[in-house]
Amino acid sequence: MRILGVNGWPGASHDGSACLLVDGKVVAFAEEERFTRHKHGYGEAPLHAAAFCLREGGLTLEDIDVVAHGWDMPSLLTRRGLDWFPDSATALDFLFPREFYPRSRDPQLVFVPHHTAHAASAYYFSGREQGAVLVLDGQGECESATLASAVGGELKVLEAVPPGWSLGYFYAAVCEYAGLGADAAGKAMGLAPYGTPGDLTFGGGLGFHDDGYTVGPVPRSLLSTGSTDEEADTLRLWLAHLEKTSALPPNRTSRHYDRERGRFVRRTERDPYEYRDLAATAQEALERSVVAMARRLLRETGQDTLLLAGGVGFNATLNGKLARLPEVRDLFVQPLAGDQGVSLGAAGWVAAQHGETITPMTGSLAYGEQWDADAVRRVLHKQGVRHAEHEDIADAVAGLLGRGQIVGWHQGRGEGGPRALGHRSIVTAPFPVAKRDRINLTVKDREWWRPFAPSMRLEEAGTLLGDDTPLPYMIVTTPVPDAGRDAMPAVIHVDGTTRPQTVTAEDDPLYHRLLGQVAEHTGHAVVLNTSFNGRDEPVVWTPADALATFARSPLDALALGPFLIRRTD
Repeated sequence: MRILGVNGWPGASHDGSACLLVDGKVVAFAEEERFTRHKHGYGEAPLHAAAFCLREGGLTLEDIDVVAHGWDMPSLLTRRGLDWFPDSATALDFLFPREFYPRSRDPQLVFVPHHTAHAASAYYFSGREQGAVLVLDGQGECESATLASAVGGELKVLEAVPPGWSLGYFYAAVCEYAGLGADAAGKAMGLAPYGTPGDLTFGGGLGFHDDGYTVGPVPRSLLSTGSTDEEADTLRLWLAHLEKTSALPPNRTSRHYDRERGRFVRRTERDPYEYRDLAATAQEALERSVVAMARRLLRETGQDTLLLAGGVGFNATLNGKLARLPEVRDLFVQPLAGDQGVSLGAAGWVAAQHGETITPMTGSLAYGEQWDADAVRRVLHKQGVRHAEHEDIADAVAGLLGRGQIVGWHQGRGEGGPRALGHRSIVTAPFPVAKRDRINLTVKDREWWRPFAPSMRLEEAGTLLGDDTPLPYMIVTTPVPDAGRDAMPAVIHVDGTTRPQTVTAEDDPLYHRLLGQVAEHTGHAVVLNTSFNGRDEPVVWTPADALATFARSPLDALALGPFLIRRTD
């Protein structure tokens, strides 16, 4: 079957994406933000992402058997008193207008419930035959957490937690209260180790028991009408509760015109770092709640494999705690854990229902677009950029990294998800520790306390991490022994952990070779790796994107395919 999985709905979504699945194998995947350059793609349908996927497969929309959407949009809207289309053809025209997608026939349009799509992304693409599935996010149509079993190719839901008790929204409310922004969960996770946890109940807002948690400020049965979700109402109730129980007042934000940037920028009354204790308390409360749910799920299913998806699955610190539970023998966190991943999951769900065998992920998310040397050369010549062509770009860049330089690395197919894994990365030697401050404050233009992560050859993991378990997706934290702390101090967080990516020659031969050649200069096959993007910008996609970000950022060099562009040139 030819299945086009999608996420994103005009005016009512975020993290739009598209995935082309042909006979159970991912042919292409991309996120809409990479094309429009609007981070998270709020309210955007995956028009560009779907067009890329179809072109990559040599298909048009009329060649597709099923368009699988990762939300049950009819249920989502009608349950809240909002209008829906009279038939599927009209809905498909709204999603994929004929002016962009001319066609003589329509594929079947299937709406897959949101948490079903998340669960399918974790199960069918994990390569595991069975496991316990935990989905955690802000919310789906009418649930914020789903506990399920996965056996014999079938998913069975055991329990669902309604949106009012969303742990994702609780964490978002804390982020908003601290002035980080409701969509800045990663910032709060990075801030938490600097603080000291306080009252985990938040003055009675949360309750804990062996099987999970309870919420006080928000009714469990909350249902918002006239809106597509319960986010605004849930955050409003949590923010009111936090204002009554927190030691600090809410960190008010405002918009001010910044002449240097030529646009309005967001400012806070206080330094968000002052809210580090609040972040630490929220992180520990989240961990306590999820660990209790996970232990119950594993106990009731009799499983020791845990499969995780949903936006909360990006919390790498939480994932590290789950991985180290004695009940968990095997943990798989879907690296496309957020809503971008439901295009993958929706396609996988439809394929599984038709009896197709799905090819699992093997350690790479490079399903996107790529440019050969001639295409890159044309871009460089068009823009008049001085460059040098190298037979071995990995060797050339390794020499720069050995001298402490910071390099943009744009190679091969674009990757999905928020973590750059060696195709659209900024890389440098992971020492000295001051390197972290330089990249945070000048290259990435972000808070000084934000941590970075390492990419290392899997062969080095035993030495640097004390464990050679493959961790290919940079989504699970692990404690670091003294040998690792000495070798890579710039990627060790204040709590002594890091969020590593292990690289094999099979998954990424060029990046693996770069790491090996770095070892000839530094002694270890490891680099500091962060996503290739600037402040409030999606990860770069095209060579032109890379050049534009390089021009704005104080990087020392850019490796664009076989070409090297030096700042000094």
